[in-house]
Amino acid sequence: MINYCPEIYTKIVTDFNHDIIIFMVEIHQTIANIFKENIDELEAFECEDQFSDTQSFCDHYGFKIEDSCNAILLKSKKPEEFFALFCVLGSNRLDVNHKAKSLLNARKISFASKEEAESVTNQIYGGISPLGLPSEINIFIDKNVMEREKVFIGGGNRVSKFFLKPEILKNLTNGTVEDLTQSIST
Repeated sequence: MINYCPEIYTKIVTDFNHDIIIFMVEIHQTIANIFKENIDELEAFECEDQFSDTQSFCDHYGFKIEDSCNAILLKSKKPEEFFALFCVLGSNRLDVNHKAKSLLNARKISFASKEEAESVTNQIYGGISPLGLPSEINIFIDKNVMEREKVFIGGGNRVSKFFLKPEILKNLTNGTVEDLTQSIST
């Protein structure tokens, strides 16, 4: 079980014709410094835990699935064990058995279990972010992500998301842009 002390981001907006509005968003400890250093590039968004999963989030808050950037943690089992994170739009499907496996130069890969994902990332499953990960986790970003104006990613927990430009995502994660998705025939 992950034990952490959350940091709360507070923003006060005044409108001379209306009341003061206070925004409070929980920022996960693994991302807090990145957020502080890049506050002009990252837009924090509070969400309810029950709407944290991609489709529920989009349906409830009115965002497009095409602007969702899902973080998928894979585990290479052979020849050596290690983890890598893949960022793919919610409307696309990661090609695990061909493209991801080839990029990792692995004979056998699998999705990380909930326990493995939380242990390796120090973040909460269902809200894992490509930001704030340990340096030994390589990050790959699908080329389709880079075509969006803005995407949203997990906040390291299930109660926050970040909106950012794909180029900022690439820079903050040192991610490698690749063709990661498989064609889905309709």
